[in-house]
Amino acid sequence: MAQVVGTISLSHSPLWNLAPDPDAGSPGAEFVESVSRARAILADLRPDVVVVFGPDHARGVFYDLLPPFTIGIERIEGVGDYFSPKGELPTAPSFARAIFDGVTERGFDPAISLDMRIDHGLTQVYARLVPDLDIPIVPVIINSGCPPLPTFERSYDFGAAVGAAIAQSAGDERVVVIGSGGMSHWPASIDAFDENITPEWREFLIHGRPQVDEMEEVRQGKALALAAGTATGRVAEDWDRRLLEQIAADPAILRTLDADEVDESGGPGAGELRTWAAAVGAWGGSVTWTAYEPVPSWITGMGLVASNALATAEA
Repeated sequence: MAQVVGTISLSHSPLWNLAPDPDAGSPGAEFVESVSRARAILADLRPDVVVVFGPDHARGVFYDLLPPFTIGIERIEGVGDYFSPKGELPTAPSFARAIFDGVTERGFDPAISLDMRIDHGLTQVYARLVPDLDIPIVPVIINSGCPPLPTFERSYDFGAAVGAAIAQSAGDERVVVIGSGGMSHWPASIDAFDENITPEWREFLIHGRPQVDEMEEVRQGKALALAAGTATGRVAEDWDRRLLEQIAADPAILRTLDADEVDESGGPGAGELRTWAAAVGAWGGSVTWTAYEPVPSWITGMGLVASNALATAEA
């Protein structure tokens, strides 16, 4: 049977990719060092496949059809936004199908994609942890930024079903489960029900699939302008740190989060912590390490939680 040998969840940010990694002592350097440590841990775990739970930012999933959970089975293509990986990525179709079948048996009804495009919501973290892009990926998009949203409870339980499906699969793969998103930040709305967005942006959120590549130049240009200036964003450092302490004490706290409170305290971007809930649900064990740095210039509170079978045994 396959085995989940570790879990890593961490924040992503477009602005992280748009400049060289910061020098020691500069904003973001402490977080980048933590990610380097996580990358070394993942390499030591020697996974045969990684399952990455992440959000989409209106590049792969639109309001023409918006499922709460979507599993990529066959062809996976990185959009390449914000200098994230572009083009086809290695996949594990049989293993991904076993996960899909397993969660379906457990009462979940995710969408399935045989030709999935994924943006920095999954690919940035994948590339930071697997820089050679040589470990097959099973991407799982969790709708995290616009309603209708799955609850944190449902996201955690879905992740637990993924973990159970992995454990019962016929192969002997070593698997690391990864969550990508959060912590606190206040991004631009991708909510088609938001009365404050323009009609043009609403139309794109519904029917924008054919215009993704055309729009990317505009979207990336805005981010590059922020990166070149003195970008700063609202970050709820106290809320982030308190939540990390709670996760370290009991990862299942992610199952009990109230969506309205998360949105109010951590901003709509903190809703991406649904991906962390799924990842720790799939892991099913304790968290042995957390890290955090507020990086307003990346408009995000950058956090990380991780654990692995060896660390758990030694704890």
